[in-house]
Amino acid sequence: MHRQLSIMNKIRYIIEKYPVTRGILTYSVLFPASNTTQQLMDRKKEKLNGWETLRFGIFGALILAPSLYCWVRLANVIVKGSTLKHAVIKAYIEQFTWAPIAYTEFYICINLMEGKTLNDCLQECRTKIPPTWKIGFCVWPVIQTVNFWVIPLKHRVSFVGFFSYIWNTFLSYMHHYKVEGSESSSFGETQ
Repeated sequence: MHRQLSIMNKIRYIIEKYPVTRGILTYSVLFPASNTTQQLMDRKKEKLNGWETLRFGIFGALILAPSLYCWVRLANVIVKGSTLKHAVIKAYIEQFTWAPIAYTEFYICINLMEGKTLNDCLQECRTKIPPTWKIGFCVWPVIQTVNFWVIPLKHRVSFVGFFSYIWNTFLSYMHHYKVEGSESSSFGETQ
């Protein structure tokens, strides 16, 4: 019992000393969980793909969480203040600056981890980022306004992580389904 308490104290110390670890821990669970949810919802899948889930976990913990942590910190430098007005400004700045970077990061990294070429990754970015961004623009400003206005800085990445579970299930869906042509085509067509 004493040994378990000591381990918990060390973990607590690391999390307090290195706040990025909150996001890393959060996204190391949420990204694979959301991918698993998407796989379970896909009626065409006969069994779960554990390697795919692992790739989503690696991306969430080691790529997205640290970059999201940096963005959340930067947002507080770009727009100083914590009123509702400041929170709304931060949320909309995010949609025009951070969101395209995050979506590009997602589609490129997941596809590279699957062994696809850089050209394939860039093509997926061209066809999937516009519809992803349009839907994200309807969702994330509200969530991020609450995040920047109400949630303490050290808990913001974890707060976003909660809503990211649903969003990441959608991203997994977008990754698996073919978008024909351009941003104006429907994106529910299967491969």
